[in-house]
Amino acid sequence: MESFTYEKLVENYNAQRAERFAYIDFVLRFLGGLNRSDLLDFFGIGEAAASKEIAEYKKLSANNVDYDRVLRKNVILRESFKPLIDIDAETALEMLASGFNKNKLYSRPMLPYQRIGATPHHLNTDFVSKVTRAIYSQTAIRCNYISGNSRNHGERTLLPTAFFYDGQSWMFRAFHREPTKGKGNFKCFDFSRLANVNEAPNDVASPPETLPQDTDWQLVVPLQLTLHPSLSSSKVDTLTQEFGLNKGQREFVITEKAVLVYYLKKHWKIDVNDIPNREGNYNFHLKNSDSLKHLHCMENVFKFP
Repeated sequence: MESFTYEKLVENYNAQRAERFAYIDFVLRFLGGLNRSDLLDFFGIGEAAASKEIAEYKKLSANNVDYDRVLRKNVILRESFKPLIDIDAETALEMLASGFNKNKLYSRPMLPYQRIGATPHHLNTDFVSKVTRAIYSQTAIRCNYISGNSRNHGERTLLPTAFFYDGQSWMFRAFHREPTKGKGNFKCFDFSRLANVNEAPNDVASPPETLPQDTDWQLVVPLQLTLHPSLSSSKVDTLTQEFGLNKGQREFVITEKAVLVYYLKKHWKIDVNDIPNREGNYNFHLKNSDSLKHLHCMENVFKFP
């Protein structure tokens, strides 16, 4: 199968059809399957036009897709799939979060742009697609995970449920199924630490392993923050501007998923000590720590070196 850039696809067909082929390719790769209704809903075209575009895609990429009569949808052929248009994992995750956008497939920015601090080790798009397909189908993956706080790098069975961006890294939430039947818990995992990812499409998540049962993900907590007393007046002015505070305002309240407060603490430099630590490098102090410490998922938030 010939591989295309998006520009080449536009050149060979036209902008309208190129976008449709790219969309089919993207949905197959990262969600695992699609129906004519997906094209109808996204592009507002009729059933005949949707069928025609899927049929033409199959001519371009015969080994990528087949129609599953049981599921009544076009599904990815995992063993032979080769993307019609290659796409990096970060861009794919951005579109999964905010919607398919043909403009992200072009290799030219609209204004001068440079990303700062991109890690030398880019995310493995194949691994990412296996996780996102598992999220969509509520099925398992088998993988190795290079954990930073555990020496257990053996094979794990994960049931991915959601993904998120913490400001620096793309991560996903999953139920970690322990070898003992019925045991396990929900945890957060970094896409970049995955190794040897294999799908288990026939291993469907049981109800306790699904996102609605992840109480820490569902729980939203208030964080009462105040500008840290150790800040210089110039730093106070800077944070006031950056966070949209009123002049003289030192306190504000935000809400966040309980399980994600750990990442917010790191990136916003939040001091969670009962009494503000004047020797640390902090932007904010958490004033309502007493009301949060009892939550199990806050264990890492209040863990001090």
